[in-house]
Amino acid sequence: MSNRPVIKCVISLVPDRVVRFGRSIRTGPMASAALTESEPIRQECMVMRAMKDRRPDFRGLLIAVALMMVMPIRLAMAGDAAEFRSHGFSNDQGGRYYAFEEFGVQDGSGFPYSNIYIVDLQTDQWVADTPVRVLIEQDNQPLLAARIKAFEEATPLMQHYNIATTGVLMAASPLNEHSPKDELVFNQTIHPMLSGQPDPYRLHLSNIDVQDLNNCGSPDGRVMGFALSMTKPNGTHVDLHDEGSAPKSRGCPERYHLIAVYSPDRHLGSHFGVALVGVFSRGFEGPDLRYIAVPFSF
Repeated sequence: MSNRPVIKCVISLVPDRVVRFGRSIRTGPMASAALTESEPIRQECMVMRAMKDRRPDFRGLLIAVALMMVMPIRLAMAGDAAEFRSHGFSNDQGGRYYAFEEFGVQDGSGFPYSNIYIVDLQTDQWVADTPVRVLIEQDNQPLLAARIKAFEEATPLMQHYNIATTGVLMAASPLNEHSPKDELVFNQTIHPMLSGQPDPYRLHLSNIDVQDLNNCGSPDGRVMGFALSMTKPNGTHVDLHDEGSAPKSRGCPERYHLIAVYSPDRHLGSHFGVALVGVFSRGFEGPDLRYIAVPFSF
């Protein structure tokens, strides 16, 4: 069998980079020496490349067609799914004020953003001068830069409303979890380590058709809204949220998920809680995910 090396040229044929860019395959005993023959290998690669260039190469066309087939699918699946962080409750008897943040990278522009909300859970309204919205309209800026700037701007407001209680996560169904997105079940505890805990609370979310206020172009002039209800341990049913239209701030909403429940304390007591609802709205490259805080009382 011949010891002549069979050369595969990849990108560059610089002589002192033959080991990196060329590959020699040999079956004879001199295989280990093949990669040291830099000049002969370079010349042979050049000949092979010239011969290759004379033959029609359809690979580029095939790749372009494949990309054209894949891109619409990827764009349909793209979008901006914001993350969220709970910043806590006010340090008063019921935890009346609640602060949380949504942040991410904006679809289309790629700019990092952070929005911080402070909600009056008694009136179900944003407090004055909120939400604090930061969008850094510069390329190659880290997401952390937007978060730091938003937190700096929101700190005086959080101090004013005494947001000093971290709060606890009572239940959660994050975006990637394979679980129902319309119900969360949780309970207050006597003590986390004791048996015989109280019966649970049940939150149930429904997606409902509501009036379109943003000219979203739906054939029937409707978009998606939501209703949220709670069943308490004693069987009492409470409607927490219902609507006939979606606020303009939501854009063109398409569906809702029940994401998480927070409370100032996990133990038995009379205080506020908050349900975080994920809102999927029409975005530049696909559905965008943002959050709404819906208050309730234990």
